[in-house]
Formats: sequence, C-alpha cells, structure tokens
Amino acid sequence: MIADTPRPPYYAVIFSSRRRDDASGYAEAARRMLELAQHQPGFLGVESARSDGLGLTVSYWESEAAIRAWHDHAEHAAVRERGRTDWYHAFATRVARVERAYGFSADEAGEPH
Repeated sequence: MIADTPRPPYYAVIFSSRRRDDASGYAEAARRMLELAQHQPGFLGVESARSDGLGLTVSYWESEAAIRAWHDHAEHAAVRERGRTDWYHAFATRVARVERAYGFSADEAGEPH
C-alpha cells in the first residue's frame, strides 16, 4: 500500500535489509513495531516490500525530532538490537528530507502533493 503523506516537506527513513535464513520471531516483532510506530507523534505512514532477500521499508515522519523520538523508544531499541544479533545479515538506514512528491492513481486525478 502506498502511504498517504502530506505536502512536503517531511522526512523519510529508508531501511534496507537482508535477513538471515533463520529469522524466527521477526514477523511478530515487525507487526509490533508497526503498531507502535503508528501511535508515535509525527508518524505519517509506511511502505514496505521484500524481494529476492532484499527488504525495503520507508517510514515517513513530520520532523527529525519525531524520528529521534522513535529511534529512542525503548521497545524499538530492544528490537533493533535483536535485529543485529538474530535477524539481519546486513542493513542500512538512511534519513532524507522529502522536498517534492507527486504520483498517480487510476482512482484519482494524480494531482501533485
């Protein structure tokens, strides 16, 4: 599903990952992190996909302060650590400011955001 974001500017946190073969408990933790993130001040939405072992999750935030607060959330920090030790072979996190956004939907006029 494509996130419904506001007019820019806002921020995107891009998380790229390669999971280990045995990722027991990952799906439950991912669901819990999404549930928690959705209740964080400044959270705008998320998009996620996985193909051929590469996972990409992009979460959208109102501000860098909101991203820092999510980063510092105790349960999120514990799950990140478990990711390092149990689930991920490799990962990278990138934070970007969205300056411009536009799109298309067959159901809508495809107006720029």
